[in-house]
Amino acid sequence: MFKKFLFFFLSAFSASALAQDTIANLQIEKKGGVAYANGIDLGKKLKMQMFWHSEADILQIGASSWVLDNEWASIKDTSFLLQTPVQSHINGKQSFWLPFPSSLPVFERMLNKNLEYDSVSAKIVAVQTKDIWSVNLDAKNNGEVIELKLLKPFTAEGFYVHPNYILRINGAAIDSAMFSDLAKKSVFISRVFSIQDKQSAQLTLVLRDNCEGPELVKKDGGKVLQIVLRKKQAASGQQKTAAPEAKTQAQDANSTGKKIRTIVIDPGHGGKDPGAIGHKSLQEKEVVLAVGLKLKSKLEANGFSVKMTRSTDKFITLEERPKMASDWGGDLFISLHCNAIEGKERQQKTEGFKFYILRAGGSEEDKAIARRENKAVALESGKKNKTDISPAEWIILDNQLALYAERSALLAGHLVEAFDGGSVKKLGTGAGQAGFFVLVGAYMPAVLAELGFITNPTDGAYMATEKGQNELADRLAKAITAFAK
Repeated sequence: MFKKFLFFFLSAFSASALAQDTIANLQIEKKGGVAYANGIDLGKKLKMQMFWHSEADILQIGASSWVLDNEWASIKDTSFLLQTPVQSHINGKQSFWLPFPSSLPVFERMLNKNLEYDSVSAKIVAVQTKDIWSVNLDAKNNGEVIELKLLKPFTAEGFYVHPNYILRINGAAIDSAMFSDLAKKSVFISRVFSIQDKQSAQLTLVLRDNCEGPELVKKDGGKVLQIVLRKKQAASGQQKTAAPEAKTQAQDANSTGKKIRTIVIDPGHGGKDPGAIGHKSLQEKEVVLAVGLKLKSKLEANGFSVKMTRSTDKFITLEERPKMASDWGGDLFISLHCNAIEGKERQQKTEGFKFYILRAGGSEEDKAIARRENKAVALESGKKNKTDISPAEWIILDNQLALYAERSALLAGHLVEAFDGGSVKKLGTGAGQAGFFVLVGAYMPAVLAELGFITNPTDGAYMATEKGQNELADRLAKAITAFAK
């Protein structure tokens, strides 16, 4: 009944383009100490177009997607972890209820505005921000100059990792529409996209193969930024390489829902790296390999082509694993792990599954889990004991994240749904985000699965049994099959 009602409402609603500066009289309900805003009411007041995908339980508000009973909201270029899942009923009232204020960053990204929520008056105040007032492209004999004029000086940094040039302007806010036609005007740029967060604005130029490494020039005390693009000089005898935009287009096809055919299963750890040691000396590497092999058989029975980064007790570096998946042309990457915690008392109490996508860590607990899984880098020959992704590396990774965040979050949502109610309980919301090295370089929807706490007597005993491993593989296969439809 709810689906039919909502579909009728959204079909009858004709939305205009922009939101008001003040959104008052929001429909707010509270449950379990969490405030929820009526998503349909909010979308209407923001004057955004809405559409209900009944088969997938997805509501689109503008460019964003919200899934019932799911902790993730997404826009094409990124995903957002909410405080609690989206609800269909709150206090007996039926609608599409969004947890507040954790949903606000989604609307901030869409509107390019800072939003402030007043819980007392049930009002949102939107403040337009735009620190770049002009963008100009000037063609030269040997290249092009892109000039950005800013309202005031900002600290800016340029990074070049072929074929992407990334300009990060700390403390600034930008209007992405200002850059919409750059690729059409330029002979060097194949694609442009921007990312806005509370700390900085980021512009990424995907460059063609005819361009040399760009140069950033700062003028007028930092109020004018110039990106200088120079024509590449042909080297004698140099073989012509494939245009970099070809890979980008293939990635785009995957990110927008390419049919899932090849699934890459990555049983974590292996060989000289046992992973976590759990209840009754159970080793993480043994559990995840057993589950991975069972998952492979179940997926192949469902018609998928399946590759495994390891099918024996073998050590493979964290860098090699996602590269193998990309080299195989994988359409989905899932890395299998078991969680762990120190302290006898905590081990008795801490249990549950959680599924992670590659994003900057949302909580200190999630960051700690990523650091533990990343310790395997110390076993790699010649590698330093590095367990965190640096701020500069996150800037470079934003290109990969922009392409696959939405699909990875959707996959994580399917996994949480498939595991909910099983023998292993849910840890928190069941979904998280953190900087796992093993997901870096997997150019496809990718998730790291913490199947349960190997250090917990209940979880550990369950994962050690043939029955438990089979049930875990069944739930993984169910989620992946649902995601692939």
